[in-house]
Amino acid sequence: MSEDAERTELTERVKAYAQSFSPWEDVGADLVGVITAESLDAVPSYWVGWEINDQTKKTGDYMEGARSVIVLGYHAWDDVCEMISFKGDRFEAYAYMRMEINARKLVRWLRRQGHAARIAGDLLPKKRMAQLAGFGGFGKNALIINPRYGPWLRLQAVLTDVELEPDKPYEGDLCGDCEECVKACPVGALTPYVVDPNRCLAGPHDDEWIGLLSGQVSYDSIKDGPPGLQKVFDVHSPTVTRNTRLMCMTCQRACPIGREERGL
Repeated sequence: MSEDAERTELTERVKAYAQSFSPWEDVGADLVGVITAESLDAVPSYWVGWEINDQTKKTGDYMEGARSVIVLGYHAWDDVCEMISFKGDRFEAYAYMRMEINARKLVRWLRRQGHAARIAGDLLPKKRMAQLAGFGGFGKNALIINPRYGPWLRLQAVLTDVELEPDKPYEGDLCGDCEECVKACPVGALTPYVVDPNRCLAGPHDDEWIGLLSGQVSYDSIKDGPPGLQKVFDVHSPTVTRNTRLMCMTCQRACPIGREERGL
């Protein structure tokens, strides 16, 4: 078998394993793509002011000798994927726990094959990874819009030292003239393709989420804005149980793409 054929065969095996599912122990990704570490590192660094408040980094900051990035996409198929719960002195988000389990499963599998692997760090730009992997394009709500799932996609990634066959970037624009998400945002956090994290209802920092979920702080006390922000927050990020809220999904619900898959 030629070197190219071996690379193609291994890439197919990696994707199949990442998408594999067992109801008792494993979860699978809905989308799997591959990009080169070089292509990701070519993306200029930029400031992440959302929760991390730092510059994006390069693959070498997390793993020496990384050659490929395996990008994992998970369909947020139900509101349960948007729940955030308070527990003790921390909070948990179901969807992100699921993604972590799947990524760790893939890391263990790659290591059993003799390859170095680790979960991609938080300061690697995952939305750019998804676009480079062909998942979709940037939407006017600043999320990746997938032709099938729309904006209902969550992202994780794994770095590895093995050379895999990269996918083609997504170059299309799925939004066109539509600005339903921009119009729907209750706090004016969106301009086309840009979100203001200081306004977005899903934008509190980790410690602020703990305070909000525990009831120790009000939304008005952590965000500047007109009076009544707490009422807006309660409507668009409602309480589900004593310990649980839904994160705001208003801009996603307004998007016409992926509605059928989401059951809207």
